[in-house]
Amino acid sequence: MANDDQTTSEAIASQIGDALTGLFGEASPSALFSEPIKHGDDLIVTAVAWERAGGFGFGAGQGQSGEDEIGTGEGGGGGGFSQGRPVAMIRVTPSRVEVTPVIDFTKIGVTLLLALVGVWRALSR
Repeated sequence: MANDDQTTSEAIASQIGDALTGLFGEASPSALFSEPIKHGDDLIVTAVAWERAGGFGFGAGQGQSGEDEIGTGEGGGGGGFSQGRPVAMIRVTPSRVEVTPVIDFTKIGVTLLLALVGVWRALSR
Protein backbone atom coordinates (compact mmCIF):
# COMPACT_ATOMS: atom_id res chain seq x y z
CA MET A 1 0.00 0.00 0.00
CA ALA A 2 2.78 2.46 0.92
CA ASN A 3 4.59 1.61 -2.31
CA ASP A 4 1.44 2.48 -4.32
CA ASP A 5 1.17 5.83 -2.48
CA GLN A 6 4.83 6.56 -3.26
CA THR A 7 4.33 5.69 -6.94
CA THR A 8 1.25 7.95 -7.07
CA SER A 9 3.15 10.77 -5.36
CA GLU A 10 6.04 10.43 -7.80
CA ALA A 11 3.65 10.49 -10.76
CA ILE A 12 1.93 13.63 -9.45
CA ALA A 13 5.29 15.31 -8.80
CA SER A 14 6.40 14.43 -12.33
CA GLN A 15 3.22 15.88 -13.84
CA ILE A 16 3.58 19.09 -11.82
CA GLY A 17 7.24 19.37 -12.86
CA ASP A 18 6.32 18.89 -16.52
CA ALA A 19 3.59 21.53 -16.27
CA LEU A 20 5.92 24.06 -14.64
CA THR A 21 8.61 23.38 -17.25
CA GLY A 22 6.02 23.98 -19.94
CA LEU A 23 5.02 27.29 -18.37
CA PHE A 24 8.43 28.66 -17.48
CA GLY A 25 10.80 26.76 -19.79
CA GLU A 26 13.99 24.86 -19.07
CA ALA A 27 16.88 26.52 -17.28
CA SER A 28 19.65 26.99 -19.82
CA PRO A 29 22.68 29.22 -20.46
CA SER A 30 20.85 30.84 -23.40
CA ALA A 31 18.30 32.19 -20.92
CA LEU A 32 21.05 33.96 -18.95
CA PHE A 33 23.55 34.99 -21.63
CA SER A 34 22.94 36.55 -25.03
CA GLU A 35 24.51 35.27 -28.21
CA PRO A 36 27.99 36.80 -28.57
CA ILE A 37 28.16 39.87 -30.79
CA LYS A 38 31.40 40.34 -32.71
CA HIS A 39 32.70 43.92 -32.75
CA GLY A 40 36.09 44.02 -34.44
CA ASP A 41 38.31 41.60 -32.50
CA ASP A 42 36.05 41.79 -29.44
CA LEU A 43 33.07 39.68 -28.42
CA ILE A 44 30.27 41.26 -26.39
CA VAL A 45 27.81 39.22 -24.31
CA THR A 46 25.08 40.46 -22.00
CA ALA A 47 24.16 38.65 -18.78
CA VAL A 48 20.55 38.66 -17.58
CA ALA A 49 18.94 38.00 -14.19
CA TRP A 50 15.59 36.22 -14.44
CA GLU A 51 12.85 36.23 -11.87
CA ARG A 52 10.04 33.75 -12.24
CA ALA A 53 7.22 32.96 -9.91
CA GLY A 54 3.96 31.14 -10.12
CA GLY A 55 1.13 30.01 -8.00
CA PHE A 56 -2.02 28.02 -8.10
CA GLY A 57 -4.88 27.24 -5.81
CA PHE A 58 -8.11 25.39 -5.76
CA GLY A 59 -10.88 24.59 -3.35
CA ALA A 60 -14.17 22.83 -2.95
CA GLY A 61 -16.71 22.36 -0.26
CA GLN A 62 -20.10 21.09 0.69
CA GLY A 63 -22.07 21.59 3.82
CA GLN A 64 -25.50 21.64 5.33
CA SER A 65 -26.74 24.69 7.18
CA GLY A 66 -30.19 23.32 7.98
CA GLU A 67 -32.26 20.27 7.39
CA ASP A 68 -33.20 21.24 3.84
CA GLU A 69 -30.37 23.59 2.87
CA ILE A 70 -27.24 22.12 1.31
CA GLY A 71 -24.46 24.51 0.35
CA THR A 72 -21.66 23.86 -2.07
CA GLY A 73 -18.56 25.75 -3.02
CA GLU A 74 -15.88 25.76 -5.64
CA GLY A 75 -12.64 27.52 -6.25
CA GLY A 76 -9.94 28.22 -8.74
CA GLY A 77 -6.66 29.98 -9.11
CA GLY A 78 -3.57 30.46 -11.15
CA GLY A 79 -1.08 33.18 -11.88
CA GLY A 80 2.56 33.85 -12.39
CA PHE A 81 5.11 36.12 -13.96
CA SER A 82 8.52 36.05 -15.56
CA GLN A 83 10.82 39.00 -16.07
CA GLY A 84 14.41 39.48 -17.01
CA ARG A 85 16.75 42.43 -16.69
CA PRO A 86 20.32 42.96 -17.85
CA VAL A 87 22.86 42.85 -15.03
CA ALA A 88 26.22 42.91 -16.83
CA MET A 89 27.96 43.39 -20.14
CA ILE A 90 30.86 41.03 -20.76
CA ARG A 91 33.51 42.12 -23.25
CA VAL A 92 36.07 39.55 -24.37
CA THR A 93 39.14 41.01 -26.08
CA PRO A 94 42.18 39.11 -27.35
CA SER A 95 44.08 40.07 -24.17
CA ARG A 96 41.45 40.16 -21.37
CA VAL A 97 37.84 39.85 -20.22
CA GLU A 98 35.98 42.90 -18.87
CA VAL A 99 32.74 42.64 -16.91
CA THR A 100 30.80 45.90 -16.61
CA PRO A 101 27.77 45.89 -14.32
CA VAL A 102 24.55 47.43 -15.61
CA ILE A 103 23.24 49.83 -13.00
CA ASP A 104 19.47 50.29 -12.85
CA PHE A 105 19.11 53.91 -11.71
CA THR A 106 15.31 53.66 -11.72
CA LYS A 107 15.38 50.79 -9.23
CA ILE A 108 17.88 52.67 -7.06
CA GLY A 109 15.73 55.83 -7.20
CA VAL A 110 12.53 54.03 -6.26
CA THR A 111 14.29 52.25 -3.38
CA LEU A 112 15.72 55.55 -2.12
CA LEU A 113 12.34 57.27 -2.39
CA LEU A 114 10.58 54.47 -0.48
CA ALA A 115 13.29 54.54 2.21
CA LEU A 116 12.87 58.31 2.63
CA VAL A 117 9.09 57.96 2.89
CA GLY A 118 9.55 55.24 5.52
CA VAL A 119 11.93 57.39 7.57
CA TRP A 120 9.60 60.40 7.27
CA ARG A 121 6.62 58.34 8.44
CA ALA A 122 8.59 56.90 11.36
CA LEU A 123 9.79 60.35 12.49
CA SER A 124 6.37 62.00 12.08
CA ARG A 125 4.72 59.71 14.63
